[in-house]
Amino acid sequence: MNNWVLIFSTLTLVLSSSYIIYYIEPETFTSPFEGLWWTMTTVATVGYGDVSPTTVGGKIFAMLLYIVGIGLMSIFIGKVIDFFSIRKRLKEEGKLTIATKNHILLINWTKKASITLDELLKAFEHIRVVIVDEHLPKTPIQHDRVEFVKGNPANISVLEQANILHSKSVMVFSPDDLQTASQADGHTLLIASMIKGIEKEKNTDIYTLCEVTNSAHINAFAHVNVNEYITANDTAAHLAARSILFNGSSEVIRQLTSNEGYDLYSISKKPEWKTYEDARTALSVKGALLVSNGNDLSIINRLQEPIPEDANLFIICNDDSYMDIVS
Repeated sequence: MNNWVLIFSTLTLVLSSSYIIYYIEPETFTSPFEGLWWTMTTVATVGYGDVSPTTVGGKIFAMLLYIVGIGLMSIFIGKVIDFFSIRKRLKEEGKLTIATKNHILLINWTKKASITLDELLKAFEHIRVVIVDEHLPKTPIQHDRVEFVKGNPANISVLEQANILHSKSVMVFSPDDLQTASQADGHTLLIASMIKGIEKEKNTDIYTLCEVTNSAHINAFAHVNVNEYITANDTAAHLAARSILFNGSSEVIRQLTSNEGYDLYSISKKPEWKTYEDARTALSVKGALLVSNGNDLSIINRLQEPIPEDANLFIICNDDSYMDIVS
């Protein structure tokens, strides 16, 4: 049965029955609403029995309603259950269009993507994440703040399905299944180019981060105006060297990049802070350390300079201190 025909038929039966029983027995059913109440408890097979027909005409009509109404209502309820069941399956398979806004896009499901997702969900209680991958048969995680889109992320329609234009930022991970760094970075660069193409076409900003397997390829990513790059292999090598020379430094970096101990947070400039020295002093009182303005670490040597109004200040502190500062 056509869904619209079913809905129309069910509503027509319920409403008309409410008025018919009211017309047949106005003494028992004192208003059409009383008739609606009796009709719904009848066709839904609840049968409270608080109101029921007493005349022969009313009972005959009730028997007809049993035969037609209960069957029609059963079909209607079955259709509703099927709708939610199919929708749940399509959502798990990544075939629905995402309506979420201000979310994080994780493109290509890898081991690093899994770790990143876990950190995001632990560190930020309200952040929503959309995973985009063409190889997964269904969503890799069941979570009320995680959605999934299946498809080639180098395809504009797939990115639009993930609602990229209303995303907070996009992280493109280097695929695990490609044999060489050049292949992996080439795939990542293609996706980044598509994202920046959408950005230019729609005249908007899409903050894009890319994992670069070989740091020699960074210039190619810079050419398409990728906002940030993560060179995982080089970072690990540099961290290992620092740990060898300065024992314990790796644990400091691990804490700053995980949801343990003291973390790295971003805050905006407060009106009362005129210079970096003002900010550093005020933050230290609250147990926080001023590190940089964006990626500019040199502010430690320019503490007397005024802070730009659009400054993005990075600080190191624990969660309690951060909440105290932003509140």
